[in-house]
Amino acid sequence: MARIVVLGAGLGGIQTALLLAQEGHDVTVLERDPSPPPSSVEAQWSHWERPGIPHLRLTHFLLARWLQLAETHLPALVREIEQAGGVRVNTLTTDPSMRGPLMPADERFVTLTARRPVLESAAVRAAAAVNIEVRRAVTCVGLAMVPGRTVPHVTGVVTRDAVVPADLVVDCTGRRSHLLTWLRAVGVSQVQEEAAERGFTYYTRHFGSPDGRLPEATFRMLEQYGSLSALRVPADNGTWSVGLVTRGDDRELRALRDEATWTAAARQFTELRPWVEAQPITTGIQVMAGLKDRVLNLYDGRSPRVTGVVAVGDTWASTNPTLGRGLTIALEHALCLRDALRETGTDDATALAGRFGDTVRDRLMPLVRQSAAYSAHRLAEMDGHETGVPYRHPEWSAQKALALFSRDDTDALRALRAIAQLLPGAGEALSAPITAAPLAHLTSPRTAQRPAVPNQPCGGVVAKASTMADVVAALALRAERLPLPGPSRSELLAAMDTWPRTEGRSNAAATSAS
Repeated sequence: MARIVVLGAGLGGIQTALLLAQEGHDVTVLERDPSPPPSSVEAQWSHWERPGIPHLRLTHFLLARWLQLAETHLPALVREIEQAGGVRVNTLTTDPSMRGPLMPADERFVTLTARRPVLESAAVRAAAAVNIEVRRAVTCVGLAMVPGRTVPHVTGVVTRDAVVPADLVVDCTGRRSHLLTWLRAVGVSQVQEEAAERGFTYYTRHFGSPDGRLPEATFRMLEQYGSLSALRVPADNGTWSVGLVTRGDDRELRALRDEATWTAAARQFTELRPWVEAQPITTGIQVMAGLKDRVLNLYDGRSPRVTGVVAVGDTWASTNPTLGRGLTIALEHALCLRDALRETGTDDATALAGRFGDTVRDRLMPLVRQSAAYSAHRLAEMDGHETGVPYRHPEWSAQKALALFSRDDTDALRALRAIAQLLPGAGEALSAPITAAPLAHLTSPRTAQRPAVPNQPCGGVVAKASTMADVVAALALRAERLPLPGPSRSELLAAMDTWPRTEGRSNAAATSAS
């Protein structure tokens, strides 16, 4: 079995370490931050300092696919999260469009949710239970290399105090990884990072209820308005978060750093009010900026650019946090690495890199590309809301059409949620036959919330649809012409400008992903 060094003791790093330790590998985790998690949930939330995870107190969400994989491969980790107050949530029943009883197959939409410090603490306990060594306050400064090889090969990690030898180094340090810098410092210049030019900024607050009950589901967990998106995510022990998401380059909306301005903006969306008029459990607005989609390629599809080191999770590919895919992709990624090690071991480093790279390209790269496309479309739509020129694109219109259909049809909602939760076979529902019942409603005028487009001749086409994909195609033109919900840009800015600012509370918790 191999000596494996995992960099980063966040959830992504620990779940990777757990999977590899199960295989009998000698796994050591190196963590820069010095402090282990406190024992109580309250202290974890209020006092635990984790500079290496600047988004520790922002919104986090584990997709249903993560729970499926974790229950199969890491059941002890799931138990630790639940014992700490993590809550099982069915992502169908939290949607206000859900109608009728749940079906047995709807169990697949269940996920487990908790605040990030609770998730991190549970992971640390799960690692300790199987004697995985986590070395804290270890600062890594570079990589140890074998000189003279055609393909550069890593043999360990250089820290401030020593060299930690390894048959394989697994970097799970996330968006702030120094791996690219370390590789270039030892002459590995062909490794390139592919990054989007623009991204998003998140402005988040957490709330709690004395009786542990959450407000009624008055809007979807992700709602796309004009100049901003809104996230509401249930968490552990009667808490939840609300995040307002803007373009990273939207200077006017940077005023959302102020508590009172943030509240004024949120209150412009009637359905958000029950969620933001509760008791906050944080002071100030938690801000995360510089969040762009990016990929670090260590394998070009023919040969590895470097061996002895791999990038897993956000170190390899950072996706738009709005979709909540990061930790789920990280677990899938770690499973790809485990399986590649089963097949090749570490003795043939080139074979390991190739097998791992091919699997990731086939299984995970499509998800990363989808996330990048979503970001590009949503940024363009936000641009259009500011300029007054609506954004239209066939791919984006189809996505919006499915979301529109899902407000009226439960099977469409199931299809939408399956896609969002990365469930296996999610796309199959789009080709399933559709009954006539939902079509009658779709061919009638829309409600005031989703007004009809005048003279829009799609009713007859919808009535002839035989599959859900047919309905989505027929509704695409209608969906792209619907006005975006929520206030206009001018109305939103006016509400923010007239609200008194909170002295001393603006920019209280701003961090950057760069």
